Amino acid sequence: MKFVALAFSCLLFLGIPAHADDAGTFNAMVTLAHQGDAEAQYHVGMMYNNGIGTQQDRSQAFAWFQKSAAADDPLGAYKLGCYYDGQGAGVVAADPDQALKYKLVSARAGYARAQHDVALLYDRQGNPEEALKWWKMAGDQGLPSALFSMSRAYSAGKGTPRDLSLSYAYFKLSQIAPPKNVNEMAGLLSKSERENAEKIVSEWKPQPTALTLKAFAGITAAEDHLKAARKPAI
Repeated sequence: MKFVALAFSCLLFLGIPAHADDAGTFNAMVTLAHQGDAEAQYHVGMMYNNGIGTQQDRSQAFAWFQKSAAADDPLGAYKLGCYYDGQGAGVVAADPDQALKYKLVSARAGYARAQHDVALLYDRQGNPEEALKWWKMAGDQGLPSALFSMSRAYSAGKGTPRDLSLSYAYFKLSQIAPPKNVNEMAGLLSKSERENAEKIVSEWKPQPTALTLKAFAGITAAEDHLKAARKPAI
C-alpha cells in the first residue's frame, strides 16, 4: 500500500537519509522561522526533533512547535499534540486534553495521521461514534492503521451496526494482517457478503490530502518551502 509509512508518523519524520547540506537547510530555515513563518517554525521543530542539520534537542523542538501552532500551522499543531500525547516525556507532562485540542486542529485541516490519533483519543474517552468518524476520514486517505481500526469497529459493532462485509473489506485494504488471516476472515462471510466486500476493495482508491502528502515529503518539503520563500515577488 502506498501509505504504509503513515502508520509511524507521530514518532518518525524526515526519515530519508540526511542530505550533505542539511546544516545549511537548517540555518536558512531558522532565519525564515525567526521572521514569523509558521511552516518554517514547524520544520525547525522537526529538525530539532530528529537531529537533522543540528543536534537533537527536544526542548527546542517543543518550543518551535508551540510557536508554529500559535501561528496556525496544522502540522506544527499536530506535533505539539504529539508531545502532549506522551512523545514529550521529560519535556512536558502528558495532557490528553491538550493533545486532543492540538491534534484536532491538524485533523480538521486534513492530516491523516492526526485524524487517526484524534479517533484514538475519542475511543479512549468512550466515544466510539466520533472515533469511527475520524478513522473513516483517515482511512479514506489510505492510512493502514485507520483502515484496520475501522475493520475492528465494524466487526464488533462499535460505534456502528455490525457489518462483517465492511469489516473484511477494510481488513484486507489495511494490508496489515498476513494473507492467511485475510483468507480466514473471508471464510466467515456468506457468498454475497464476500462479493460485496471484494467489490469495495476493487473500487477503493486512497485520496490523501495535500497536507498529508506534505507531512510525508520530509526534508524535501522543508527544502521546497525554502525555495518558495526565496522566489522574488512578481
